[in-house]
Amino acid sequence: MKKALLFSFVFTLTLFAASSFWQSLSEVEDTFFNKDTILKIISEGNETKALDENQTTNSIDEKFNRYKELLITLKNSPFSLDKDASSFFDVSKSSAEINRLTLRIESNKKYGYLQAVNRDKIALQSLKLKEQIYHFFLYLADNWTQLEQESLLHYINKTKKNLKQIPLQDTIALYKKVASQKGSIATQIQEHFFDFAKHYYFFDSFLDYLTLNAKLLTYHSIANELQLDNLINYINKQPAAAKANVMLRYIKTDVGRLSLFALIIFFFFLLNFVFYKRIYHYFKNRILKEEDDIDEILLDNLESIKRPIFLLINGIGIELAMEVLNYPQPLSERTSLLFYLFFVVVIAYILMRFVENIFFAYFHNKQANNVPLRAELLNLMLSVAKVLILIIAATVILVKMGVNITGLLASLGIGGLAVALAAQDTLSNFFGLLKIIFDESFSQGDWIETADIEGTVVETGFISTKVRTFDNALITVPNSKLANTPLKNWSRRSIGRRIKMHIGVTYDASRKNLKNAIKEIDTMLKNHPEIITLEKIDHKSLKRRYKNEGKFISTNDKFGIKTTQLVYFDRFSDSSLDILIYAFSKTTSWEKWLEVKEDVLYKTWEILEQHGLEFAFPSQSLYIEKIKQMPKDER
Repeated sequence: MKKALLFSFVFTLTLFAASSFWQSLSEVEDTFFNKDTILKIISEGNETKALDENQTTNSIDEKFNRYKELLITLKNSPFSLDKDASSFFDVSKSSAEINRLTLRIESNKKYGYLQAVNRDKIALQSLKLKEQIYHFFLYLADNWTQLEQESLLHYINKTKKNLKQIPLQDTIALYKKVASQKGSIATQIQEHFFDFAKHYYFFDSFLDYLTLNAKLLTYHSIANELQLDNLINYINKQPAAAKANVMLRYIKTDVGRLSLFALIIFFFFLLNFVFYKRIYHYFKNRILKEEDDIDEILLDNLESIKRPIFLLINGIGIELAMEVLNYPQPLSERTSLLFYLFFVVVIAYILMRFVENIFFAYFHNKQANNVPLRAELLNLMLSVAKVLILIIAATVILVKMGVNITGLLASLGIGGLAVALAAQDTLSNFFGLLKIIFDESFSQGDWIETADIEGTVVETGFISTKVRTFDNALITVPNSKLANTPLKNWSRRSIGRRIKMHIGVTYDASRKNLKNAIKEIDTMLKNHPEIITLEKIDHKSLKRRYKNEGKFISTNDKFGIKTTQLVYFDRFSDSSLDILIYAFSKTTSWEKWLEVKEDVLYKTWEILEQHGLEFAFPSQSLYIEKIKQMPKDER
């Protein structure tokens, strides 16, 4: 089991490690600038540009969507680009490789191996082009939040000029010379050329796309969105502020930013005050005004979200204040990421609490309207809702951190077998819970009995069920065991709790009196207000419930209704004549049933006395016969 879990964990980490911006970039190159595409570009005479006319409309749209995804990845996790670039360009080995190729070119020139020289020239150009692409994206990752659109376009145009200085036509000419050759070096030249052309055409196409979509990398700070920069400039233009700014410039700030920083902190402090004194107390008074049974739960949930909302409001204020204080530079990516993670966690917690309130309120309203609800089913739905909120929050955080969600899903699919093997007991208990819920074996609060346990169900969880025994002990039973064992549910009796007893009368009872007493007891039971009979059932309600089932069932057995009533002279016992009394009370409550049973016993006693019948008890009769005396002469 441990090995299976370890394998799954390592496999998951491997998938995460393999997922990066550079891997995505390589996938884009391989998809849209493969060997066939490059040959088509060359054959149609468009050697200097990867024209979009060479592709279908769907292909162009897909390519541009992938470009956009690259930019989003770059923006979301810029700090990871220089950590996992070895799959595309290994900085630590690039200098040594360039020197090695340069020396080989000089050496092969000296000995006249021109084809080998061409091979190494193309390999060197490909390596330098990859280095140029690497530094281009690294520069964007480090500076995109600080670049104005004009500065970004200037940098893109500069990069284009550098790209055009690469002798593309000469490289294509070298490839065409050996395109039909089969030798070892010729094959290597072809491979190096397609690698070089793939990078060249991708980079050229991406630069064109970025030129037209530079706004995708334009940074919009909160201060800019709220036009606070105008307010900062207005304050700094005031004479008093201008004088103070002369001294403040040494600490790289000004009166405008400091004033707005203090104003924002004060505003959000005031906002929190309003929340505490107004909104919080409004909802608290509304809850107390209703005077419901769940007031304590709702108040507890309201108290639990008070501090998170306080932190959320303060967090927004602090982030905005720091944006203003750092103006015109944006906050660093790491700082923005920390705020982002904080907001996601707090909002997820608040949502979970709101969901709890919704479920509790719904459950309470249904109970108030006498609508039967299964508490364990609601608990399961509540748990699933919370887990979904956590999964969504975790997914949002992982995407923001640049983790490839596709890799995560793949790890869940492939590593799922190992996890299932390691956690098969847990899974069997979970499926046991589903079986209990959908089979309606029992609900929370039911009195159940198995071969090993008997008691009241306290809670049915994901893994186990808690049962409170009648001697007040708490037993935890795995769901899989309860789901697969014969089980009595004493609470599934909507009408009818059995009263069964034998009343013994003495053998000297009159047969006529015994018959009359039995008939009178039977009449008493039929007329008793707390004894259920077939005539006392609400048949209309029963028919509606039958129709709702949508299948053929024994209605009385399905809904736990028993109306059998039997009063008969049953047997000759050793010391008594036994009368069988068999009936069902209307109630299923144990305490109320005891009251009804007691009343039946008293009335039965009274009937027997009226007919001169006495209760029998275990006894023995000794019969002594007289011995006939024999004549003296026969003794």
